[in-house]
Amino acid sequence: MSKLIAISTGTKEVQMAPGEIECTVINQDFINVCNRLGATVVIVGPHQDTDSINISKFDALVVTGGGDINPTLYGQELGDKTIRISDKRDSTEMALLKSAEENNIKTLAICRGHQLLNIYKGGTLFQDLIDQNVTEFNHDRPFEEAREHIHDVNINEDSKLFSIVKNKNFKVNSIHHQAVNKLGEDLRISATSSDGVVEGIESTNGWDVIGVQWHPENMIDDQYSVKIFDWLIN
Repeated sequence: MSKLIAISTGTKEVQMAPGEIECTVINQDFINVCNRLGATVVIVGPHQDTDSINISKFDALVVTGGGDINPTLYGQELGDKTIRISDKRDSTEMALLKSAEENNIKTLAICRGHQLLNIYKGGTLFQDLIDQNVTEFNHDRPFEEAREHIHDVNINEDSKLFSIVKNKNFKVNSIHHQAVNKLGEDLRISATSSDGVVEGIESTNGWDVIGVQWHPENMIDDQYSVKIFDWLIN
């Protein structure tokens, strides 16, 4: 029997027969790579009733990228550069992470998901890397560069991530302007970029979860991306 993978995502206004309506949308690359590795995917969009969320029957969870997270979740006011907030998505994915931790569901948190994992565990974010003088390097490289190697990441050799990718340095894409600031409880840093930005985190409490700041789903022919999804599914 194939593995059953829950993948969270957000919504977008789409022109359809009834007019422009809110639709749950996801990058097809997620489905393609999971199918390639023999898994079946169930898409989880924002829920009205987050109390009903229970993913105990799933084999794994992916919390995907998207818009910024409401900074009230980590005790900050809204910054000028914080955009595309969806409170419904935030609450849904927080509930997914809670259910995943309670049931020890293997979890891969990507970009926004990686940041939300840190918030879920009580951490905070830099709302804009350049505005807050964290780095001068532009980490926000979408569209034509979304599938390109933009910068190196350095992997902690004592981390779960290193045991998966089996390399301490490789190049990744980069589509973010925010990043982990204060680290959450029961987490450790598994990867950083050369300018010190946190690029990977993972749990220290037994929950099988990793977060990565880059987008492996956009580079599914990259050997390290394949290794990450193979860990998740197999």
